[in-house]
Amino acid sequence: MGLRALLLPQRVRHRLDARHFREACTVSRHAEGIDRVEVRPLDVSFLWPAPANGHLWHPIEQEALGSNPHHYTTPPIRLGPESMILDVGACEGLFAFRALRQGLARRVTCFEPFPSMAGLLREAAALNGLANRVEVEALAVCNHPGEVGFRTDLGSDSSQVIPNPPAAFKGVRVRSVRIDDWLAARGQRLLRKDLLKIDAEGADLDVLQGAERTLREDAPQVAVTTYHEDDHAHRIHAWLQSVQPTYRFRLKGFSFWTPRPRPVLLQASALEA
Repeated sequence: MGLRALLLPQRVRHRLDARHFREACTVSRHAEGIDRVEVRPLDVSFLWPAPANGHLWHPIEQEALGSNPHHYTTPPIRLGPESMILDVGACEGLFAFRALRQGLARRVTCFEPFPSMAGLLREAAALNGLANRVEVEALAVCNHPGEVGFRTDLGSDSSQVIPNPPAAFKGVRVRSVRIDDWLAARGQRLLRKDLLKIDAEGADLDVLQGAERTLREDAPQVAVTTYHEDDHAHRIHAWLQSVQPTYRFRLKGFSFWTPRPRPVLLQASALEA
């Protein structure tokens, strides 16, 4: 897949994405300005606040194909019907819906700070018959509890948390939490059979640092994106290894859409091989 992205002209890639999207998905109008996308191979639907077309094939492909380096649940990750997942950066909810449909979790909590996307995520959970197993928290997750800035000018699928926004910040301000604090307030723990999944558009290490106590004491599985910053793969791996020495790691893929190729995803598990 990396070679295809590197070698094929952009126009050819776009045509292929559009074809795959048409073959796998059915689009219908849900409401004014909102499309419903049924992903037939996964038997789930999601809602999208713009015309749904081939540009959505990338996030769909990463859930539909285990060979995609952005696929979160390949080994060493092992999940089952009793697992709990915290989905940080849930966006349209496709990962959460797939995990539940495939029996990889009993419950998923989706953190999505983009207010409109959080609302669509709740609606889509109901459309999929998963409302009682999907919890949506319209919160940012980082290591800065209180309030953070949230850029909404980058698009629904690439918005960004700004931990210390300046006074003239033009985006929205949203409430933020640390994973350790969120779990403690609910009297919950994230255990080795559970998963912390993170795609936080560059705040990924910050999210992990806000879960340090949980990672150190309970060693939940981790699947975290590493392509948003040049040095994130190295820094995230080194930090996780120092916090939880029992983790086994897998680094997956390379991004060819960034200025320099970067590893796509880091997985960590303390479960026995």
